[in-house]
Order: sequence, then structure tokens, then C-alpha cells
Amino acid sequence: MVLFRLFGFDAIMVFISSFIAFAIGYYAGKAFRMTSEKLLLYLNLSFSILGVGLLTDGLTAVYAYLALTSKPHFNVGLILVVGNWILSIAEIVAFSLLVYVYVKQASWTVGSFALTPLIFKTYNPLTEMVIIFLLGYISLQALTNYSSRKEANSMLVFIGFILILLSHIFFFLTSTWIGSYIIAHFLQLSGFLSLLVMLLRVNRK
Repeated sequence: MVLFRLFGFDAIMVFISSFIAFAIGYYAGKAFRMTSEKLLLYLNLSFSILGVGLLTDGLTAVYAYLALTSKPHFNVGLILVVGNWILSIAEIVAFSLLVYVYVKQASWTVGSFALTPLIFKTYNPLTEMVIIFLLGYISLQALTNYSSRKEANSMLVFIGFILILLSHIFFFLTSTWIGSYIIAHFLQLSGFLSLLVMLLRVNRK
């Protein structure tokens, strides 16, 4: 019962995060069409890719849940590993795009438990470290930009990426403490919402 609840929680949180990621991509694209700011184009591309990765991960979690309910002895380990790798690759590509923009432009210019290793979703330490490194760089640049601009939108960008960074640190700790997995999902969701609020503010101007 606990296992099924965890699968349900995971799927719901991932689908919500996927929806918000697509929304961020949509509003970033909309703002790009209005301003022709290339950073918004990269934000659109990165969060669209991230949305696809999250959606795929959520679908594999649902498939694994259904497989376990119909075939209790079905080995879902491979399914979850594939879904996790797809998400990890999508995250690395998405955040690498943002790092590329920061390196190129140097500043942000938007809007002046483990139940068993094969049952519970695991996170590859190597890919998580890469993602944490990328997010660390992005967060540092966002902080630099906020320090110089002192604007609400810059603050929302910084808060968003710091929360996403913290979520991946907690995902990294999943194998040692189950509670970190739940905390990670809420941090990621909060980070996405912060970025979405920023883009909604930009589109209203």
C-alpha cells in the first residue's frame, strides 16, 4: 500500500511539474515573440525539453504502477531506469542551454525510502552531480543579476533556480533518506512556479 501511494505521489508531482514546465516554455516563447530577446528563446527551448522529460518520466511511473497492480511480481526496475535516464538527459540538455546563454551573455536580461533499489525510483549520482553543477552556475549568475538590478523579476528568477537546485540536492539524497524525495518534489514544483510567475509578469507588461 505504501509503495502504491509513493508511485501515485511521484506521478502526480511529475505531471504537475511537467505542466508547469510546458507553461514556462509557452510564456517564454510568447515573450520572445514580443521582445525578440534570445534568452527567452533559450528558456522556451530548455523548459519545453524539460517538460517532455518530466512527462516521459511520469508516464513510465504510471506504467510501472499499472504493471505492479496487474502483475505483482512484474519487474519494473528497467522501466523506471529508462524513464529516469530520459529525464536526466533532458535535464542536462535543458540546463546546459541556459548555462550556454549565461556564458554568452554574462547576465540575465529578462524583464528589466528506498523500498528496494528496483522498485523505488533511484537517481544516478553522476547525472545528478552534473545537473547540480549546471544549476549551481545558473543560480550564481541569477544571484549576480539580482544583486545588480534589485528587481522583482530578477528575484523570482533567482528564487526559482535556487529552489530547483535544492530539489536536485534532495533527489541526490533519496537513497539515504526517503523524506528527501518528497521534499525534492515540492521544492522543484515551487521553483517552477516562481519562474512561471516571473514570465506571467513579463507577458503582462
